[in-house]
Formats: sequence, structure tokens, C-alpha cells
Amino acid sequence: RPAAGELETVEVVAAELDTIEQRTEMSTMEVPVEQIKKIPALLGEVDVFKALQLLPGVQSGGEGQSGLYVRGGSPDQNLILLDGVPVYNASHLFGFFSVFNADAIKDVKLTKGGFPARYGGRMSSVIEIGMKEGDKNEWHSTGTVGIVASKFTFEGPIKKGKTSMIFSGRRTYIDLLTRPLIRAAFRSEGSDGNAGYFFHDFNTKINHKFSDKDRLYLSVYTGRDKFFFREEDKEDQDIYKSEFGLGWCNITSALRWNHVWNNKLFSNTTVTYSRYQFDTRAAEEDIFVEGGERERDKVGIDYSSGINDWAGRIDFDYFP
Repeated sequence: RPAAGELETVEVVAAELDTIEQRTEMSTMEVPVEQIKKIPALLGEVDVFKALQLLPGVQSGGEGQSGLYVRGGSPDQNLILLDGVPVYNASHLFGFFSVFNADAIKDVKLTKGGFPARYGGRMSSVIEIGMKEGDKNEWHSTGTVGIVASKFTFEGPIKKGKTSMIFSGRRTYIDLLTRPLIRAAFRSEGSDGNAGYFFHDFNTKINHKFSDKDRLYLSVYTGRDKFFFREEDKEDQDIYKSEFGLGWCNITSALRWNHVWNNKLFSNTTVTYSRYQFDTRAAEEDIFVEGGERERDKVGIDYSSGINDWAGRIDFDYFP
């Protein structure tokens, strides 16, 4: 027992880390998801990209925005992969939130330079985001209610020790909260109308263990943003209608087979699909009475743009 005024022996324990000079990928940084969740959130919404903006060599394009400018490169020069599938538009709310739900993410890896040739197609950085695989032993769920959005997650075993799944969903309710105020504003101007914006996204992943050497993974993500405006004016028998809509959506999916050939060699065979779609619509309609007959004039513009991306690959990792 120590004498009065003396302290007992203090033992400091720290995890063993590789120093930067011992790594071959010196520009690679891994950010634990638990650390991301501890960072102050904008409007109560935890954002992976907001955490990455705090890393050296990374900047945001503007206050509150989720775009990443890595070492001077623009956001479109970043390759963003969700379970190995490219995501072409990674933003919600016109750039203020990213499309990644922190409750469904397992790990985040940022490579700011010197990335391998298999990541060809981008010049600035590679952001690899892996989804959780689900608890193999028991079911449990979590839920969060925020200022702009709410989300829920449940995961568990389909077959204990063999097959597990996770499902996570998120939706904003900005449109529901502002709808009464917007409708009242239209009525005060003598018309009837509505306007709003919302986004939602869903993550699902299923993994099955065939044996100690074979595993199969299936992951799917889908998300959508939509802005809408509708107005109708009536004067006697004349009716004027106008509407405008703007929206975009992402869908990604990956099917991966992991096989261990021996204690030095394993392989991943992957088939992926990614889709990005952008749509906008504007229309006007005028209904009036002329010469005792009811007439209708209508004009509309629809524009759609997108990309569908199918890919397949086999990767072998060998440890001499």
C-alpha cells in the first residue's frame, strides 16, 4: 500500500498503431463511425461528409454544404463507393446533407492520393464506405427523431450464426411541417396551392455464411429527393394552373462472393449496379370561356437525365 502522498502505479494502455512511415498507403485515413457520431451534427443530422471535412487536406465548398474539396480537387473528381458501387450524386437537400445514413455504416476510408489503379476514373480522392452486415446472434433496433428527419434501423439473424440482415430507413418531414404555412400563404393571395421538399433513403444488406471459406453478400441502397410546387387561381369561370417539380434519385446494389482459397490467397467476385436519375417538370394550363365555349391552353416541359452502370469484377489478394 503506498504511503500518504504517494500514488499507486499508473499503467497507460493504448492500441497498437502502425506509424505513417511503415505504411505503403500514406494518404489513406480511416474514420471510425462511432467517432463520426460524436461530432456535432447540423440540425441534429449526423453526416459522414461533415466529418471528412475536418480531416487534413479536405475542405467544404461552403458553410453547411456536404461537398468535399480534397487537395484542391472539385467534388466531381472524388470517387465515392458504397460497398464497392459508385454513387454519382451523394447529396440530399441540395448539397447540405450526404446520402449516407450513419446508422447503416460500418466503416469509412478516405484515400487522398496515390490510390491503386483499380480506382481509375477520378483524379482527387477515393471514399470507400462499407455498410453494416447485421447481428448474427440477436435482433435489435434503434430509432432517432431529429429536427429535419427521423430514421430507424433493425438488424438480426435470419438463421443464427449463418445468415443475418440489416435494414435502415430515413425520411425528412420538412414538407409535412411547412404544408399548413404554405397553404395559408397561398390562400392569403387568393389562390390555392402547395409547395414542399422531402428526401428519403433506405439501406439493406444480407450476408450468408456457406462455410468457413465461402460467404455471400447482397447490399442495396435507394434514395430520392423531390421538390414540388403547385398553384391554382380561379376567377369567375377562368382557371389558371401551374406546377413545377424537381427530383433526383440514386439506386445502388452489389452481390459479392468471398472465397478463401488458402491461408495466403482469397478472392472477391462482385457484380454491381448503379443508377442515377434526374428529372424536372414545368407545366402551365389555362382554362377559360371564349365565344360561349370552354377553351383550354396547356404547355409543359419535361426533362430527364441519368446513367445506368453495370459492372463485374474479380479481385485476388495474395499475402506472400
